[in-house]
Amino acid sequence: MVSSWVLDVLRCPETNQKLFACDLGLIRSGDGSFFPDRDGFTSLVYPQELVGNDEKMNRLYEWLAPYYDVSERILGRLLTGVDMQGGRQRIVDLLGLKRGMRLLEVSPGPGVFHPMLRKQLGEEAEIVSVDLSLNMLRQCRKRHASERIELIQANAQNLPFADESFDALFHFGGVNLFSDPARGLNEFVRVVRKGGLVSWGDEQMSEEFTHPIGRRMLPRMNPGFNELPPAVPVGVINATKHVVYEGLGYLFASTKA
Repeated sequence: MVSSWVLDVLRCPETNQKLFACDLGLIRSGDGSFFPDRDGFTSLVYPQELVGNDEKMNRLYEWLAPYYDVSERILGRLLTGVDMQGGRQRIVDLLGLKRGMRLLEVSPGPGVFHPMLRKQLGEEAEIVSVDLSLNMLRQCRKRHASERIELIQANAQNLPFADESFDALFHFGGVNLFSDPARGLNEFVRVVRKGGLVSWGDEQMSEEFTHPIGRRMLPRMNPGFNELPPAVPVGVINATKHVVYEGLGYLFASTKA
């Protein structure tokens, strides 16, 4: 069951009605729709039937979840020469997070940013992470339970939260391959308060990345490298694009207008 502060901002991802706990410990909306608890995680996925890239990539990440972090750090280092852990820390540093913020992380994978986010925000901060992959959430719980980050299964393109629920939103990895990236970014903006941080990023190979093997192999291994970043959404200002992972990725940091 989620904490009381999360329950306060949860909404039905289909109808936007307030959600609450019932006697069975499940979450249900005012119209009587029930949302199941799946292996200890509140599941608010909408739509239930995934299609397009959402269905394809979720199947991949469900399988990849136990190996994701190791493969990225070790295989990634061999193919690219990039220090992935150092790259993650630089991404968090670029966000300009303030202690005590209420943060939504979208698509945490196995929680690779969790220790850094908790350290940056402090023990008093309220943090929730949502992911479509149940196996990725299991890895978050297994590896980073001590960080006290709330975990919810949800689709990034239909976030189950009220408008302006968070001080900041962070997403890295996935938006290039959403079925509807523009919708996802609009959702990111919707759930952040005015003046709050809206940040997102993903793979993009820039001219700064010169590793000969990586330049040849990575686009074949990861379809995200073949996609252009989605357009900056309406409703944000001061959107700054940063090159990260030594030329293998991008990060946008912006302010909600």
